[in-house]
Amino acid sequence: MIELVLVFCLVSHGETCMERRVPFDAEPSAMQCMMNAQTRAQHFLRLHPHWRLARWRCEVNRPGDA
Repeated sequence: MIELVLVFCLVSHGETCMERRVPFDAEPSAMQCMMNAQTRAQHFLRLHPHWRLARWRCEVNRPGDA
């Protein structure tokens, strides 16, 4: 399973960050995950203007991984 992981940091306190895992309706390919990253990040930022996108990644989680 591939997950999009977005890391946002507060604009006013750059050391205060949070990681958000974005669910997909269907199992995406790695390319679909990468292509959706910007859109998903922009959606969050429109709702939370005091945060900025610090980094993102598409992560592969295999069944049974902890």
